[in-house]
Amino acid sequence: MLLILSLWSFSIQTPTIRIHVLHFDKWQPLLRTISDKFLSFGLDTGLLRKMNELPVGQEKFINLARHLSPAYVRVGGTAADCLTFDQNQQKSSEKILSPVDGQNISNFTISGADLLAIYDFTVKAELRMIFDLNVLLRNSDGSWNDTNAREIIAFAKNQDMELDWQLGNEPNSFKHVFDVAVSAIELAKDYDRLRQLLNEAGYIESILVGPEVNHVGEASNVGEKYAETFLRNQRSTVDYVTWHQYYLNGREAKVKDFVTPLIFNWLPGQIKGMEEFVVASGKSIAMWLSETSTAFGGGAPELSDRFVAGFLWLDKLGCGASTGNIGLNVITRQSLFGGNYAMVSPDLAPNPDWWVSVFYKQFVSEKVLKLPPNDLSHVRLYAHCTPRRALIARVPAVTIYGMNIDRNAVRVDIPELFVQPSKLVKIFFYSLTADYLQSSEIKVNGEVLKLRPNGDLPPFRPRILDPTDPIILPPYSMAFMVIHGLEVPACSV
Repeated sequence: MLLILSLWSFSIQTPTIRIHVLHFDKWQPLLRTISDKFLSFGLDTGLLRKMNELPVGQEKFINLARHLSPAYVRVGGTAADCLTFDQNQQKSSEKILSPVDGQNISNFTISGADLLAIYDFTVKAELRMIFDLNVLLRNSDGSWNDTNAREIIAFAKNQDMELDWQLGNEPNSFKHVFDVAVSAIELAKDYDRLRQLLNEAGYIESILVGPEVNHVGEASNVGEKYAETFLRNQRSTVDYVTWHQYYLNGREAKVKDFVTPLIFNWLPGQIKGMEEFVVASGKSIAMWLSETSTAFGGGAPELSDRFVAGFLWLDKLGCGASTGNIGLNVITRQSLFGGNYAMVSPDLAPNPDWWVSVFYKQFVSEKVLKLPPNDLSHVRLYAHCTPRRALIARVPAVTIYGMNIDRNAVRVDIPELFVQPSKLVKIFFYSLTADYLQSSEIKVNGEVLKLRPNGDLPPFRPRILDPTDPIILPPYSMAFMVIHGLEVPACSV
C-alpha cells in the first residue's frame, strides 16, 4: 500500500511532458513576403457616433497605437453604411437597431473636425488610415449616389490627408441587415466610379480594397461567390480582395472553444477556399483579411479581451501568413478600441492581445518561412526571418513562434540545431503565460508585463538557451523563439 501511494504521489508531482519534433530546412526559399503592415487593426465606424468618448486625442492612446506601427488602421464596419459627411456639423437621427445583432444602424453625420481628429491620431501614431465610404447612399435608379463621397474626398485632399479607401461593409449581407440589396455587379460599377473619383482628386497612389464580404467558408459559398462576381465585373480597380472572418459567436462562445484545435483549423480552409474563387475570377490579386477577431457580435465577454484569446489571434497571424498560394497580405484585427474584442481597454490599459501583437511586431518580419503543417496538433508553430531591429551585432537569426494549447507541457526538439556550431547559436526564448486562462494580465518568462510610467515598453528579458538545452513550452502558453546564429540564406536576400 505504501508503495502504491508513493508511486501515485510521484505521478502527480511529475507531469507528463510530450515531445514535439520540429524539422527546419535552413536552405529553403522564402515562402512569401507579406506587407510590413501585416498586423493591422480597426476602429469601428460606430465609435464615431460619440466622438467625445473616443480617446484619439489622448497621448496615452496614441502611444499604445504607435507601439503597433507600422500598421493600417481601418475606420470601417456596419456603421460605415450609415455615415454621411458634413464639413460643418455632426448630427444623429433616431436610433434604429439591427434585428440581426442589435447594432445601431441609424444614420449619422460626422464633421470635418471629426475626420481631422481621427486622421491626426493616425499621423501621430505613425499609422496609415483606410476610410470606409457609405455605399448605401443610392439614387432612385439604384445606382450609387457619390455626392457625399466626393465631399469627403475633396475635404481630405484639401487637408493634405494621405488615405486609402474602401466602399461599403459586408455587402452580401445588406438584405439581412438593412433590407437593401446591392448586387456584386452593381458594387463593381460603384468601385470603378470611386477609383475614377480618387484619381481625379489626386489620390492616384491611394489603394482601394474590396469587396469586404463575410460568410466565407460556409457550405453555400455565399461570400466567395459574391467576391468572384465582383472581381469579374470591376475594371481591375481593386488592389486587394478583402473579406471578414470570425471563429465564434460572441454570445455563445465558451473557454474551451479558444483552445480546441478543430476551431483553429477552420481558417486554413477558408483561406484556400477564397483563393479558389479569386483564381476563378480570372484576376491575379492578393487578399486581405480586413476585419477579423475571435468572435463576432463585439466579441465574447470576459474571453475575447483576456489571455485565452491570444491563442487564436497569434495562430491567425501565423496561419494567415503561411497558408495558400496567394495568401494573405494584411490581417486587420477588430479592434484596437471598443467592444469585448478590443486590444486596449476603456481605461486605456493594454489587454493581453495588445502585448502579443507587440511581441509579433518586435520579433517577426514580413519574410515568411515554411514549417510542417500544424494539422490537429495542440502545438502550433510558425517561422519567419527575424527583423533587422531584433538582430544582435547583425548575426543572422530566425524567429519561430506559436503556442501550446495543451494542459501538459511540451518539449520542442529541433534536430537541425544540433548540426550547428553550438557556440554560435543561442536561443532567446520568450514564454507568454498567465495565472489562469481568463486573466487580464499576461507574463513573459514569469514576469507580469506592464508599461513603464512614461508609456515606454519594458525590457523583454529572454531566457537564453543553448541548442542542447531543452525548449519547454508550458501548458497553455505562447512562445517566441529567436534563434540567433541560425543562418537561412533566403533571409539575407
